Amino acid sequence: MLTLSLAASALAGFCAKVVDEFAERGQLWRKNKTKFFLPALPILLAVIYGAALGWVSSQTLLSSLFIALAIASLLAGKIDHRYHMIGAGVFAVVLLLMPPTVLDPWLFCLFLVSGLLDELELGGMARGPAALLNRERLWTPIAALGAAWLLAAPLLYLLALVAFDLAYRFGGWFMDYEFEASRAPQPLAKTAKRKRK
Repeated sequence: MLTLSLAASALAGFCAKVVDEFAERGQLWRKNKTKFFLPALPILLAVIYGAALGWVSSQTLLSSLFIALAIASLLAGKIDHRYHMIGAGVFAVVLLLMPPTVLDPWLFCLFLVSGLLDELELGGMARGPAALLNRERLWTPIAALGAAWLLAAPLLYLLALVAFDLAYRFGGWFMDYEFEASRAPQPLAKTAKRKRK
C-alpha cells in the first residue's frame, strides 16, 4: 500500500503540472501546432490526477492531507480553469463513491492552514528564510515534518508530498522541454535536384 500511495501521489503531481502548463500556455501550444498537443490530452490528464488523488484520499492514510490541500486550493481560488475544474470534479466523485476510511481532524486542520499559506503566498514580500518558504511552497512539508515529530503522525505524509512535488517539478521541466522543442525552427526539406538532359 505504501508503494501504491507514493506512486499515485507522483502520478497526480506529474499530471497536475502538465495540466497547469496546458491551462496557462494552451493558446501558444495551439499556435505552434506541436504534435504533442491534442485537445483531449489535458482533459484526460485532469481525470487521471483527480482519480489518483481521490483514490489516495479515500483508501489510504493520506485523506487528511490531500482533502485539506484540495480545499485550500479551492479557497485560494486556484481551481480557476476548466481543466482543473474537471480534475476537482473527478476528485469529489471518487470521494463520494469511496468515502475516506480515516480522517484525522487535527491533521486536517494543520494541513489546511499550511496549504493556505502555500497557495496564498502570504508574506510574499518577506526576505530571508521566510521568502524561501513562500517561494518553494515549503509550509506543508514543514507541517508534515512537525506532525511526525510532535503528533507521532506517519512519515507517509511527508513522503507523499515529496513524491508529488518531485513529479510536479519533473512535469514542469518536461513541458518546458516540449514547448521549446515545438518552437525550434524545423529544417527545410531537401529538394531533389533535377538532372540535366
